[in-house]
Amino acid sequence: MNMNRTGHPNSNTRDGFSYVYASYVLNDNPTTGYVAVIDPGTDKIIKRLQGGHNPTVMCLSPSGDKLYVVDVSVLYIYSTETFIMLNGVYLGATPVAVYAEPTGKKVYIANYDDGTVTVINGSTNAFIKTVSMDTPDKSNGRPFAFASNKNSRFIYISCLRDDDQSGYVIAMDIDNDALVGLELTPGDQNHNPLTVAPDGKTLITLGPIGYLNYYLSDYDFLYVPTSLLDNTVSGIYLDSKMLFCTLRDERNFLKVLKNLTFDLNGNIVYDKFIELPSYKGQDKIRTSPSQKYVGITVQPTDFPQGGLQIIDTERLSSEFIPLYVVGDMTLFSDTKAYVGEINAVRPINLATATALPAIDMGGDSITVKNIISGYSNQSTARNPYF
Repeated sequence: MNMNRTGHPNSNTRDGFSYVYASYVLNDNPTTGYVAVIDPGTDKIIKRLQGGHNPTVMCLSPSGDKLYVVDVSVLYIYSTETFIMLNGVYLGATPVAVYAEPTGKKVYIANYDDGTVTVINGSTNAFIKTVSMDTPDKSNGRPFAFASNKNSRFIYISCLRDDDQSGYVIAMDIDNDALVGLELTPGDQNHNPLTVAPDGKTLITLGPIGYLNYYLSDYDFLYVPTSLLDNTVSGIYLDSKMLFCTLRDERNFLKVLKNLTFDLNGNIVYDKFIELPSYKGQDKIRTSPSQKYVGITVQPTDFPQGGLQIIDTERLSSEFIPLYVVGDMTLFSDTKAYVGEINAVRPINLATATALPAIDMGGDSITVKNIISGYSNQSTARNPYF
């Protein structure tokens, strides 16, 4: 699950970016879930928000004033100033991703089993419409991930067909919701295979075969496969034009490219390509708010423990913090990260590369789902049946 952070915490105000949010469910009461609001100054839970039956993925609005929480069939919208629920909007079958586009005008929810996207008004919090992911040349796809950025005209939506596991991307015009179907190799629903370059015109689609999709004009795109992105899973494209890509389980390095895009003749070009040492079992990838650091969670594959790899994006050096349990993850700041455990959240001191005492969510019979702490240009992806 795959995030390009743009929210900046402000230590002088208690806006939405000043907290860490962790969704969780009660295993002994499977119809009840909550969102824990964690103060990173004290690493204490200061509030628990009702999350419905099974709260999973979340996102913050670009300004940080609203928290969006996806439940089994409802989107809950909270004020991050008062923590009052502003609205609840009914969704389609099996919602798996939520994303607020960079202007804050619209919010999108991917309804996997319906093959639709619910569109919400970001200002009024009201339902706008439900949009099918079928186009004349693309059909029967189930949406599971979003990506965009402030320079993009489109929201990009990754879809996967059940019948042959083939995939495609829908480019949805932010202003009028018009759809364009693009190519994509199969992805998996646990990771977001989409990231958009800072220019807003170059979409990177990751998978066994990676594609570059370039917006030309009107609704015309140029899309070309490239071996540079083969065997990738997810990635983030930083404002510095550095692209970090995670790889499949058996590979112990990351792919890092500088300024991967098209030239005026439609040829794929880049300034630099590096195979950066990492570990097998790469999973979640995030950036700190300043994008100084990239974090990658590592599932235990080669070692008894997994952990968190923190990469300095300027020096391309890294530290590894071993952890016994590795779930979802967020980088709250350049000095602190949070990693989900089964029933707790583990703070990480990035300055000393050490794990701090875990934050107990409230008992042993709990499962932590999603953790966020800032606005992202990509949605969190999850398995639709977990």
